[in-house]
Parts: sequence; structure tokens; C-alpha cells
Amino acid sequence: MTMRLTLAALALLLAPAATAADLRDVKDPAKIAAVFPEAARLRVVNVWATWCVPCVAELPELRAIRAAFGPEVALVGVSMDDMIPETTRQKVVTFLNNRKISYPNVYYRGNSDDLTRFYKFEGEIPVTIAFDRSGKELWRHQGPIDGTETIAELRKLLRRM
Repeated sequence: MTMRLTLAALALLLAPAATAADLRDVKDPAKIAAVFPEAARLRVVNVWATWCVPCVAELPELRAIRAAFGPEVALVGVSMDDMIPETTRQKVVTFLNNRKISYPNVYYRGNSDDLTRFYKFEGEIPVTIAFDRSGKELWRHQGPIDGTETIAELRKLLRRM
């Protein structure tokens, strides 16, 4: 019995760690909306990159926002890392796993100008935008977010829906 338990424990230790990162490749900004679960009444997009210091600093805030809501609010990160030639998709997966980011993220492979035009921003990241189910923009924040303030704002938006 003890030998079986020891072998089972050893197998668990040697098994590859489960990947927490949910990273999907998208080339067309209009297809990012398809990443959101249908049940989400409020859909929050956060455009970021691993090389962006304010983006990395706000990750704990984004995790807190994700944890504060049930299925009525969905968060999707949009990584702009592909625009840097030496960055790979795997580096972004590793980055997300190391920071325990489990909400869906998009590895954006399209033209960065198309993304900035689609989301109507000048290219400065991070930018966080909330939409309703139909894709109507309800709220926007340029720069790093404050989790407490953003949670309060998202709750206000939900009450108005």
C-alpha cells in the first residue's frame, strides 16, 4: 500500500503541469468578440503586452476583477506581443502561466494598425474597454487600471443593463 502511494505521488510530481493559460491566435480584430462566452452580459477587453511595464503591473488587478464576477462579466486579454519580432507565442504562454493568468487571452497576429482602428485607440497600452453583448462600447480606461475602481464601474454598468 505504501509503495503504491509513493508511486502515485511520484507520478503526480513528474506529470507535466497543467497549463493555466488560455491563449488563442487571432488575426482579425473583429473575431476577438467570438472568444467571449455567450452568457457574458458585459465583455471586457484588455489590450496589453509582456514588454509593457504598466500592463504587467496591472495583471493582479485584472485577476481580481475576473475573480469578483461570475459568468455575467467576461474578461479577455489581447496580447500585442507578436509585433515584436523576437517574441513567440510560447513566451506569452509561459508568461501567463508564471503569473497564473487563467482568463482567456488572444495572441493577436494581425496588423497593429488594424487593432488600434478597430478599438479606436492611439496605440498606447494598456487600454481596457467594456462592451455589451451587441458590441456597443460602454466604458473605456486608458492606462493601468485600479481594480477596486474598475470593479465598482463594472457593477454600475451591470445595474444599468
